[in-house]
Amino acid sequence: MKQKMPGARRLHFLVIVFCTLLLTAFFACQNSVALDEALAYALIDAVFLAIVLYMLESGRLRRAIGASAASRYERISFCYGAFCALFAGFYFLPEFACPAAAPALFLSVVSNAEIGIGLSAFLCALLSAAKAGGIYELCACVVLIFIGAQAAYAMRQKNPRFWGCVMLFSASVSVPALFSYLANKEADVLPLAWNAALSAVFLYVFCLLADRLYDTALHEEDDAYERIMKEGHPLVGEMKNYATAEYVHAMKVATVARKCASEIGANELLAAAAGFYYRLGALEGEPYVENGVRLAEKSCFPIDVIQILSEYNGEERLPQTKESAIVHMADACIKRIELLSSQNLSSSWNQDMAIYQTLNELSATGIYDESGLSMNQFLKIRELLVREEMGYDAGNGKRSGSEL
Repeated sequence: MKQKMPGARRLHFLVIVFCTLLLTAFFACQNSVALDEALAYALIDAVFLAIVLYMLESGRLRRAIGASAASRYERISFCYGAFCALFAGFYFLPEFACPAAAPALFLSVVSNAEIGIGLSAFLCALLSAAKAGGIYELCACVVLIFIGAQAAYAMRQKNPRFWGCVMLFSASVSVPALFSYLANKEADVLPLAWNAALSAVFLYVFCLLADRLYDTALHEEDDAYERIMKEGHPLVGEMKNYATAEYVHAMKVATVARKCASEIGANELLAAAAGFYYRLGALEGEPYVENGVRLAEKSCFPIDVIQILSEYNGEERLPQTKESAIVHMADACIKRIELLSSQNLSSSWNQDMAIYQTLNELSATGIYDESGLSMNQFLKIRELLVREEMGYDAGNGKRSGSEL
């Protein structure tokens, strides 16, 4: 399936580009660089940004950014932009007074260690070049970057967080002091004091934000599923405005698919989100599958949801996951029930028989053979769909859709 960078993700990457160019321009102005040096800075930025784009996209597709392949990069761009501003201020600090562990720590939490190290290393290299720093100062930064990235992983749990902060504070003070001594052959109290003060501030801020940062990263994928189903999401509004019947159908499929997923231990939120948008392509007409996938990609949907939409009705590809099979089963049964209702044949007996017949016929075609759905799970889902009131109201002989 062809992957494109949607507008939301592109915007946050452009923020990273803008912050990088702005910081480079600031350093260039401070040093009054010549035209050829400015061109060299621009080329370095271009290479760096190309590598960053690759790391972001490959990390996202591998679910190595948080727990999601739906990352919009907003936390990364915000954190990187904040440190670009801080590094502009670090330019005026004394030699060996750069708290390099701080950007590695924060950026590794909001992305991963690979991206955190890469972005932090570039910021430190840019600062070192602007200040004409020596090799020892750059080495101190490199050591602190790796320590900060490792600390980000070690402090995911609350219990070791205090000792992790103690270790990181000690390293942030002692490592620059040791490299400063190697460079100057004498002890210098000034960078020691600066690093102690800055490290204390950064670690205090980290402790205040740690739970939120780690929790957001851990639940990023679930948040992405919930985000696209909220009332305020543009596509939810479009589906409402397109046709009430389509919106009600989507709500029914989402609700039923979520219950089916819970029945067999599959991903409930994924099934609900994919079920709600299963017929998204109807908003723009044929080709339904292609248009549904395009709209989902444009809105930065989770990749798993997009995958299920690309498998709509098994037209271009058979369902490849249990969630995809569940959504297909729920959609097929609800469509059959809606047809019975339109023909005034919507008694509970007719609907139960219709569900058995629909699912047995679909199973016989082999449409679920590649989904990983076992026969036992298929039977559990079938019995739940028979029990589920997908629009039948015993009081008046009609079913009514349930809410998410």
